[in-house]
Amino acid sequence: MTCLTIFQANAQKCNLVLSGVVMDASNNAPLEKAVVEIKELGIKFITDIEGHYHFYNLCKGSYTIVVNHMSCDSIKYKFTIQQNIIQNFKLPHAINELENVIVNAKRDLNVNSIKEVLSSKIVDATRGQSLGEILSRANGVTVLQTGSTIFKPVIHGLHSQRVLLINNGVRLESQQWGSDHAPEIDPFIAEKFTIIKGAGALKYGNDAIAGAVLIEPKALPKQAQTNAEFNSGYFSNNRQYVVNGMIESSPLKFPELSYRIQATYKKGGNARTPNYWLHNTGLQEFNYSGAVGLRKEKYNTELFVSSFNTDLGIFIGSHVGNLSDLQNAITASKPTQNIDAFSYAIGRPKQNVQHYTVKSKSQIYLPNNNKLNLLVSYQKNLRKEFDRAMLSNRPELDLDISTTMADVNFESGPTKKISSNIGLVAMLQENVWAGSRFFVPNFRTQNIAVYSIHNYNVNNWMFDAGARFDYRHLRTYRNKSDSITAANRTWGNASGTLGATYKITPNFKWLINGAYAWRAPQVNELYVNGLHHGTSSFEIGNQNLKSEKAFNISTQLKYQTDSSWQFDLSVYNNIITDFINLIPSVPATLTLRGAYPTFRYVQSNAVLRGIDFSVHKTLNRSFMAGAKTALLWAKNSDTKEWIIQMPSNRIEGDITYSFANKVLQNAAIELRYMHIMQQTRIPVSIADYIPPPNAYSLLNLDFSSDVAIGKKQISVGLTVVNLLNQTYRDYMNRFRYFNDEPGRSINLRIKLKL
Repeated sequence: MTCLTIFQANAQKCNLVLSGVVMDASNNAPLEKAVVEIKELGIKFITDIEGHYHFYNLCKGSYTIVVNHMSCDSIKYKFTIQQNIIQNFKLPHAINELENVIVNAKRDLNVNSIKEVLSSKIVDATRGQSLGEILSRANGVTVLQTGSTIFKPVIHGLHSQRVLLINNGVRLESQQWGSDHAPEIDPFIAEKFTIIKGAGALKYGNDAIAGAVLIEPKALPKQAQTNAEFNSGYFSNNRQYVVNGMIESSPLKFPELSYRIQATYKKGGNARTPNYWLHNTGLQEFNYSGAVGLRKEKYNTELFVSSFNTDLGIFIGSHVGNLSDLQNAITASKPTQNIDAFSYAIGRPKQNVQHYTVKSKSQIYLPNNNKLNLLVSYQKNLRKEFDRAMLSNRPELDLDISTTMADVNFESGPTKKISSNIGLVAMLQENVWAGSRFFVPNFRTQNIAVYSIHNYNVNNWMFDAGARFDYRHLRTYRNKSDSITAANRTWGNASGTLGATYKITPNFKWLINGAYAWRAPQVNELYVNGLHHGTSSFEIGNQNLKSEKAFNISTQLKYQTDSSWQFDLSVYNNIITDFINLIPSVPATLTLRGAYPTFRYVQSNAVLRGIDFSVHKTLNRSFMAGAKTALLWAKNSDTKEWIIQMPSNRIEGDITYSFANKVLQNAAIELRYMHIMQQTRIPVSIADYIPPPNAYSLLNLDFSSDVAIGKKQISVGLTVVNLLNQTYRDYMNRFRYFNDEPGRSINLRIKLKL
């Protein structure tokens, strides 16, 4: 036994003893050479071969014990001593040693895909906003809007089922086929957002024609500790406030067990354009989640549950009574049916959405660092739509979709050159509707898939190849003349990807990727026939649609140094056979519930080409500047015309000034300029209800800093969106038919870590 510091008894004749054993949490084996320290006294003890430690001649009082061991996270324990104490400690020693091996050798399954990880700065600056708004900060990603509250990510001109959303390892399955169906995900769950561009996300689905978004929470704590975080925000435009709290812990006496719980509440009222309020555009949201994990020497397992609940108002001026009123509403510069006043009230028309997720993930560690992974999930989505014309107190459309998924895969122990992942995925999905308004039939979908992904490294080259086969069966049910009829559709096809990355220098790399993906038509594209009230449109499906087939080839040059330059150039070419698109169909449709613009699903061959470019330069210790652009050319290869409803080209620039003083730490002010060009690439043969809006430019200002208050550090931020209160309409917002976009908003955010 070795004592590094000898404690001398003081004049108070302190004679209390603290002793115990430090053990491995996995197998209770004693840990030799663990360091046990009493922080207040500055004394340490190194455990013997049997894990024993002891401190003599302690006085009564409160102390903080810190226990460390090589390959272990330290644990901290506070206690009060009034008498002799025997206190044993357990460290996750064997677990951490194993995890260190796995983490160091872990291979990215999407290593040769073009992807972008949002910086922590962007994530913090957008806290409290929707998922779509957060993702739009990535280059090449825009949003498909419905009004002022609903945002869906658009990658390289494609959205909805062509963009897979992977929330904590689970593919989101909900009623997300409409542009007014925002992802039911609370961004506060996540610490990291990764956007995979192009059809390289093979593991997550054959239909990732546009790409995938990985929404990843931070790992559960792996040491005995308790952490807490509090976030709050206020948005002046719609007087929205949001609060979020999180607590996570790993108990001292059971450090291999960890848990986390978090909750978010959000409430906002009517949005305001520079000239008027938008009546009935409020929202209310309450979400919560919990996770618990157990780590052992030979396996680990985690259970995750979440609940997402929201009420969304639909702008009342988008639901009109007859064709004349509709024409007047579309051509008017200011909404003809509106109450120009602020209110938090949410009335008809509105949506109520609830989404529940339960996920179990287990990993079994096999010899030679191989792993067997099993993920099982269940999702339930309840969606209620209330029309403006109230026929009863019940919703006019009530949709209930449930999805059960299982993914079992084998990861080979990565060597210096090669690693593999082979898996099997099965899904069962059922959707039932009720109400007075038909939209899509009841259906049951079954999907089974096998996939195999391999990575290979040699010298400065990294190669990956993947293949996948999916079989999909769809059975729809209809009630005709009081009898149930059923129809069956099946699809099956292979998909694959092949990529390579060459490291030109340690900071400069070149990537090329080719992928083939396919997507079966969705139920709404096949059979929809009715009012889509969230988009204020009447939609008509096409039962003759075939599956989409896409061949995407993309390349990227990326240069990055820690101190000065960041440069990223991506070029892509996406050839899509039997591309499914929703296009305007004139004239509008008059229903018992009012008059609505009409849209039909059609199919053609398409080519989408584009360039994403970004560059950032650190000018000196205080200043950094950057610029980026996203350009897209989307053509119907049959008619040689442009494809309708594609994002406009855009240019952005920013300059950041960083500074610090005794009060403000890591302080920075950023001015961001964004110019959206007018969409002039529209087909002549398709009549829209209104021409594309004019080009517009926006200025946004952001300030962020860490403020030290005593021993605590608070992160604060202030963002001014649309600084000049610009009046504009966006081509990707279906409600551009009826109203302007929101005006200036001053957003305040505060984050406190405990």
